[in-house]
Order: sequence, then structure tokens, then C-alpha cells
Amino acid sequence: MKIHFSIAINKKAKLASTELIRLYGQAELAKAEVIVAVGGDGAMLSAMRESINFNIPVFGLNRGNIGFLMNDFHELNLIKRLKDSNEIIVHPLEMIAIDSKNNKFIELAINEVSIFRRTHQSAKISIKIDGTERLNELTCDGVMLATPVGSTAYNLSAHGPILPIGSEILALTPISPFRPRRWRGALIKNGSNVEFNIINPKLRPVSASADSKEVKNIEKVLISQRNDIDLRILYDKTNSMEDKYLKEQFSIG
Repeated sequence: MKIHFSIAINKKAKLASTELIRLYGQAELAKAEVIVAVGGDGAMLSAMRESINFNIPVFGLNRGNIGFLMNDFHELNLIKRLKDSNEIIVHPLEMIAIDSKNNKFIELAINEVSIFRRTHQSAKISIKIDGTERLNELTCDGVMLATPVGSTAYNLSAHGPILPIGSEILALTPISPFRPRRWRGALIKNGSNVEFNIINPKLRPVSASADSKEVKNIEKVLISQRNDIDLRILYDKTNSMEDKYLKEQFSIG
């Protein structure tokens, strides 16, 4: 099996990758049958982005900190683990962000699309779902639309819900909402078209981010799921992502 190792920059990942490459070789990405991400969840997201143009699966080995999306690290029997693994297919979000000069920026997000205030002033945002205005004014630090993959990341820190991996819903989660104070977000179908319109963007400027890709001085953001892009994630049979997500929902740590 031709493996391309995608390696995080941390010392632990680099040390591990040296032995992995000695054992299994390092295939060019264009010729690889699978990408093995070595590191934490950041390395996994980076490898998933690399996989898009080649339609090959990604298998994560945890040499990072939390590594929620990763499998346990073992150097031996990697080929067998890859052949015996289970596959989950997920789809990224597409963000179309339009700035104050009417420039259009298109980025993909595997975890979430987020809107953030850029000054001491709260952001004011209206929200449309499939062309219908559902919230005419949300006063907040920001708001995000998270995928099941990203629901255990920043979304969870903002008190958003954990979405079972492979579920067909997205989490619409406010960040420090001021008005309406009691609004805690919504769950929407993954086929929905979401539109954020920034109210008074000159006085209350915001940025939009698709994962780590940031665009400043935004006036409007359009988000939809790219069902034509399959992101293939491999997991050990003993590493049930469904069980891991369920345990996280009952975690009190």
C-alpha cells in the first residue's frame, strides 16, 4: 500500500514519522492510496484538505495533544490496520464571503464557518435559512455554523451541541450572545443554505473564517454544504467514533 505521511510540526510527530517512513516508505501525494496524518486534530484537518484533489482516504495517528479525530498511535501493523479500518464520509462547507469592496472570497471549511467582531463593538448580524429571515438581529461577539466533525472543537467551547459523526445536521451556534440573550442557537439540516448579513459593518466590522482561512471587513456570508466533495476518514474497528462522540456528550470534565 502506497502511503503518504502528512506530519505535524511538533517534535513528537516528527520523531514518530521518522520511524514510520523507514518502515513503510513515503509515497508522493499524487501516487498515494491513503494519507496517514501524524499529529493532532490540526494535522488531521490539514491532511483532509490535502486529500480533496486526490479522493483518497485519511487515517490519523495521534501524536498531538487531544487528537479527538485520531486513532491510537502504534508503529507496527499499520498496513493491516488500514485494510481493516472503517470508513466515514463527510462533506465540507463552502463559505462565500463578500467584503465592503464587494470582493468575493470562496473557502472550504471542514470544522466550521465563523463570524467574529473585530473591535470593542459587538457585532450585529441577521440570519437567513433558505432565504427566510429567522433572526433579524443577533447582537454578539460572533456566530458559527459547525459540521459534526467540528462540533467537538470551537463549537463545543461556545456551548454548542455535539453532533454525532455522520449525522445530517449542522450546529448554528452564537458566540457570547447579548441580544436575544436567551437564544442558544439552532440545529439545521445539512442541505440548508445559510446567509449572514452584517448590520452596520463600518461601525461594527467583522471577520469571517472558514476553519483557519480568515477574511476581514465582511458584509455578507453565504454558506452551503459541498455534497460533491467526499472527505473519507478511516478509523480502527476498535475506535468507534459514534461511541467517542456519545461519551463526549456525557463528559463532565
